[in-house]
Amino acid sequence: MVQVSGRKRTERITERDLEVLEFVARFGVIPRQVVAEWADTGRAVTAARERRLREAGLVEVLPGLGDSGRLCLCTRRGLRAIDREELSTPRFSPATLRHSAVAARVVAQLERAGHRVLSEREIEARERAEGRRVLSAQVRGGRYHRPDLVLLGNPPEAVEVELTDKSARRLDEILRAWRRSLAARQFGRVRYLCSSRAMPYVSRAAGHIGSEWAVDVEALELDRAFGISP
Repeated sequence: MVQVSGRKRTERITERDLEVLEFVARFGVIPRQVVAEWADTGRAVTAARERRLREAGLVEVLPGLGDSGRLCLCTRRGLRAIDREELSTPRFSPATLRHSAVAARVVAQLERAGHRVLSEREIEARERAEGRRVLSAQVRGGRYHRPDLVLLGNPPEAVEVELTDKSARRLDEILRAWRRSLAARQFGRVRYLCSSRAMPYVSRAAGHIGSEWAVDVEALELDRAFGISP
């Protein structure tokens, strides 16, 4: 265990603290409220755990962005503490925070339901270790598209979290790549979880290329989270 020395007492980092820290590490930077949802803890327990991890140098606590609430960032020391140094050092990016937060919340719900899930950071690390794009779909021109999440299984499932509209050309390209990936049995299923803003674009693209038989397009039930308008 990691000990945290303070003015009045010495606190220990528990195994559960490290499990929660690993959840943070898998996404790099996520809102405190998502951490609490994954850990199934109330405000007091969440804040106390955050303090222990921060005082041990395992996380940094950052001001929120918009209505995200305070943010937790796993430090390099934190990655070492949980033996996840294959993951890249997290960096805060306002441009990707909303998407990362919603993806993490989706994972919290899936894992509380018993699923095993890889985050995009974990997918990237696994592909880097294997030296090939084993969990990505190949698009034209030798390029690849990495999913936002992968549900582990035999076969695995790819999950895309779509919050904004992509160009029709880009969506067509990606959906065709997923259709080929499914035909090759690389994945058993591809799910698009869409905000109300993204839903019509993804549905139209799926219908346009005739991929509705291969790709599930579903409404994301988190539209009001983190400033996403319904």
